[in-house]
Amino acid sequence: KFVKMSCGGCKCDCNEYLTYKVVKYLLIIANIFFWLVSAAIMGLGIFAEVVRRDLGSMNTFLVSPAAALIAAGLVVFIVTFLGMAGALRDNLTILKIFIGLMITGLLLQLIVGLVAFAFKDQAKNFINEQVSKGLKNYFADLDFKNTMDWVQERFYCCGGVDYQDWEKNDYFRCASPGPASCGVPFTCCDRRANPTEGGVVNTQCGYGVRVYNRLELVDIVYIRGCTDAVLIWFEDNFDIFAGLCIGLLLPQILGIVFAAVQIRKIESIVEEERNKRLYLDRTDGSAYGFQPLHPEAESTL
Repeated sequence: KFVKMSCGGCKCDCNEYLTYKVVKYLLIIANIFFWLVSAAIMGLGIFAEVVRRDLGSMNTFLVSPAAALIAAGLVVFIVTFLGMAGALRDNLTILKIFIGLMITGLLLQLIVGLVAFAFKDQAKNFINEQVSKGLKNYFADLDFKNTMDWVQERFYCCGGVDYQDWEKNDYFRCASPGPASCGVPFTCCDRRANPTEGGVVNTQCGYGVRVYNRLELVDIVYIRGCTDAVLIWFEDNFDIFAGLCIGLLLPQILGIVFAAVQIRKIESIVEEERNKRLYLDRTDGSAYGFQPLHPEAESTL
């Protein structure tokens, strides 16, 4: 077990010992902060999952925010708890496990990012496939519906590949007998060209619009698909995206560095204490200022 020592009782440099204390408490405070944040994220995810089940929403790969929040919160909760416990108890084993998990998570994030960039066409096709599955259950899956409506309004787009994707939905299919046949949701309507008066939204503005050709629909509904719209937005706002990535990666890198420094300082102080004890445990009395007798002088006594 690591033994606490004041700087005055330690043979190591006082500056080194001060560095150890500063890094230790920074690591503890940071891990406590992210531990509490992860607990809040998990709580939010559990609440969202309860609401989702009550509403009977269906699951899709892209839209399962409750499960994503719970999973992310749980992982961060466990890792930060290990970092907090290891730093608090000066436990080398826990700190090394913490570093291993942090490095593994960091590498996985980098690998996923590189794979998505290297195979962006395949990733784009995969996203379009998942959106198509979601469009089929647009009215049955409240999570997907809310997300899709928000994306279409925010990025001025319609459907996955384009507005014709809504043919996959039973309500908007042209063969459907209902009033929405050959239509799109009202969130596809171009409000920039057709602003509403008094904030009243015409929820039937997209009914029957797909009977017209593409050029005739300009300024009536959004033509381009949301997959391309979102990707273009990321390209146009690369500095924001890069800043977000740095904001996510930097705390992880700092956590790894602080934990490595903490391990090094603990090992240094423990080694110093061990050498001190070995010195004091010498049986010839030299540790207390006595000179050991020469063997010949000792034989004359």
